[in-house]
Amino acid sequence: MASTTNAKKEIIDFLWEWADPKGDWAKLLVDKIVKSEAALSSIERQDVFDYFIDSLRTTKKLTSVAIVKPTFTAISKDIKLASLSNITGVNRLAKNQKMLFADNLTVIYGENGTGKTGYGRILRSLGFSYEQQTTIHHNIFGTTEPKSALVDFSINGLAKSFTWNGTNTDNALSNISVFNNNCVQISLSNRKLIVSPIGFHLFDIVTSELAELSALLTLKKLAYPETLLFAAALNDGTPQYKFINELSEKSTDLKLKELSDFPTDITKAIEQKEKDLIGLNQELLNTQIRDLNSQLTELGLLVTKIKSIQSAFTQTEWKALIKLNEDIATLEGKTKLGLKDIAEANGIQFYETQQFKDFLTSADHYINLLEQPYPKEGDNCAYCNQPLEAPAQKLLLSYKNLLNDLTENDLKKLVQSRVEMVNKVKLIEDSHILNQPSFGMDAESKILQPSELTAFNKKLKGFKTHFVNNTLTNDLTFDTDYPIIIKILESKQTSLTKALASKNESLLTISDKVLAMQKEINELKDRKLLADHEADIKKVIQNKKSLKLLNSKASDFSSNSISRKTSEARDELISQNFDDIFQNELKAFRKSHLKIDLSFGTDKGNSKISQKINQYQLTDILSEGEQKAIALAEFLTELQLDNSQAPVIFDDPVNSLDHHIIDDVAKRFIKLSKDRQVVIFTHSVLLFNSLLYTSKLSSFKGLGCKFFNTKNEFQETGFITEAEEINTTLSVVKKIEVLLNNAPKGRTESEIAGEAYGHLRSAIELCVEHEIFQGTVKRYQKNVALTSFAKVDGQSINDHKEKLNEIFERCCGFLVGHSNPIEIDNNPTIIGLKADFTEFKDIRKIFTS
Repeated sequence: MASTTNAKKEIIDFLWEWADPKGDWAKLLVDKIVKSEAALSSIERQDVFDYFIDSLRTTKKLTSVAIVKPTFTAISKDIKLASLSNITGVNRLAKNQKMLFADNLTVIYGENGTGKTGYGRILRSLGFSYEQQTTIHHNIFGTTEPKSALVDFSINGLAKSFTWNGTNTDNALSNISVFNNNCVQISLSNRKLIVSPIGFHLFDIVTSELAELSALLTLKKLAYPETLLFAAALNDGTPQYKFINELSEKSTDLKLKELSDFPTDITKAIEQKEKDLIGLNQELLNTQIRDLNSQLTELGLLVTKIKSIQSAFTQTEWKALIKLNEDIATLEGKTKLGLKDIAEANGIQFYETQQFKDFLTSADHYINLLEQPYPKEGDNCAYCNQPLEAPAQKLLLSYKNLLNDLTENDLKKLVQSRVEMVNKVKLIEDSHILNQPSFGMDAESKILQPSELTAFNKKLKGFKTHFVNNTLTNDLTFDTDYPIIIKILESKQTSLTKALASKNESLLTISDKVLAMQKEINELKDRKLLADHEADIKKVIQNKKSLKLLNSKASDFSSNSISRKTSEARDELISQNFDDIFQNELKAFRKSHLKIDLSFGTDKGNSKISQKINQYQLTDILSEGEQKAIALAEFLTELQLDNSQAPVIFDDPVNSLDHHIIDDVAKRFIKLSKDRQVVIFTHSVLLFNSLLYTSKLSSFKGLGCKFFNTKNEFQETGFITEAEEINTTLSVVKKIEVLLNNAPKGRTESEIAGEAYGHLRSAIELCVEHEIFQGTVKRYQKNVALTSFAKVDGQSINDHKEKLNEIFERCCGFLVGHSNPIEIDNNPTIIGLKADFTEFKDIRKIFTS
């Protein structure tokens, strides 16, 4: 909203105090905003930004502009609603309805669910409120239709029209303010002022423009790129790489020159160094070193194997096996001799057969199982169970001695020892070969095996065969010379180790050379890169200088300083003025006894307000009615902080208010309607009648007022009628005449007569209230008009009261849904209605003439 209230101190003073230290661009910004009271055009904004950029230059490019503090004269607008019509797609509001607004006060009365809120939502969507606009739904019980409404209004007397489509807005109509029941909680919270007071909208515009200028500054920075695409091609670690990666506004052309100089034949120099680098053949050396390591590993394993064989298969083992064979032969001879003597002495044949030996052995094992010594005198033979005679007993004892001779056991042990020695030798490897070319390769590129190793394998295999096959003889000599083959292999190990050390030393030398040469090549290439992009590098250095300057002034577009200046203006221009008006509003609602502490603040240029009583939130300690009264007082206070004459809408503003304050609210609204158009939606009969009565007082004569009623018909809401006519006898009489003169088709006589009797009942009530008793006592009003009481004709009342009461009772009996137990046939007729209606009109003439 444009701010128009006059202040003791000019708002421009605070804006100029903010702009002056910042220079011409800020003063130019304030000058343009004050003159237009609107956001700058893109051209105007660019003009301000150009002066900001020029302020950073040592040598100015723009012509100096003489700017003086502008004069702020608020633009006053008188906005008035004329009508709201052609509504579609809003809740269940009926079509073809037109709401006409009075110049001052318009009151729309209706019960709950009769469409008042639907009309109010349309107006709220156009204007502003404490409550954020809620979604406006279509008729959810019917067909979805596009939202639309026609708003006729005027600005300073100039007629305008606006077609609303559910989402669009109009700049002038956006000044409409709306207060409804939901606004109370929001109003009493820590919130922003909904009205921009005393020209404070200028602070809001300045804040918004600073954000736009900051965006222009961001775009301006994009004109100074810092990226050098070629930088990715630089070699890590070179002086050139370090220079580019640390490039800043402090980098010098001299340093760039130093790092980009290169010989004229740089291309050839690079090619030659790369050839030299390839000639060092580092890869070949690495391969040779790997091969030597493999050869040494294999030789080491082979020497270990041969030394292991040397320990296990020697001359000692050879001689030991010969001796063992001799001992076995001796024991076998002794065993055979003892058995022969015994067998021959006793005439036993086949004693030398293996079967005989096995028999004796088995028999001996059996005899040994007996518990008592066997044989003894009196025993039977173990084989035939016959009594043993002396010669047989002697033979058995000889067998037993023979079989249990230690010679047999010793023989077994020696044979087992020979088996173990042979098995051990069997495991000895006798085919040793080299898989690595430690001794070179032949003409066919096959790995050479040293002759000594081949001879060793052959001799070892021969001795092993004799040993395993037990064909050793004393004339065979075990002459395998392990030390010779071991020496040959170890000698080769020594020579290979020396060769490996030499290769490693060469590799270290080459590595250093490679690194040094690669470094030279990298630096030569990077020098050429810098030389090829010298102009780009210098441009980036200059860009960095420009960006540093721009960034140093970026805080000029911060909203902090304007917020601080807004706070100063608020403290001086708003706080006291707001509190004074607020206290007057509290008095009007008889709530001045509530000591409310108001606190103001600033948020990005916007004024904020909070309210407390002794540090407590109002919503925590006040009744619902008190909260509403204070919220209304704040709302009315804010409206007075700005003099724009825009309509204000109240939607059910007296919920929770008692009857004592409703009259005060009605008077305050009517007073407000003198300054700006007021539209009130209400379902409170008390408020409606209070507004109707108060608007007719002499102190408010001349105000343009309209009173409407909304009602439902079938499934639609929002049907508008003149509310004042509802409260007059004549309006009801006209309804009866319509029914009598234009009987609706499709209805029975009793239905028509019953409806007419209902109207006649209302006509009698209104006649008694307004015409017989001259409005002395009115329904829904607390006072008695004694000045009207003197006009009452008591004699006429006595003459006609009985007849009038008789007609009234008959009307009550004919009401739809009314039960009358006295008469069985209670259907009203048109003839009876006409008679009663004529008699009522005759009586009425007596009191209205």
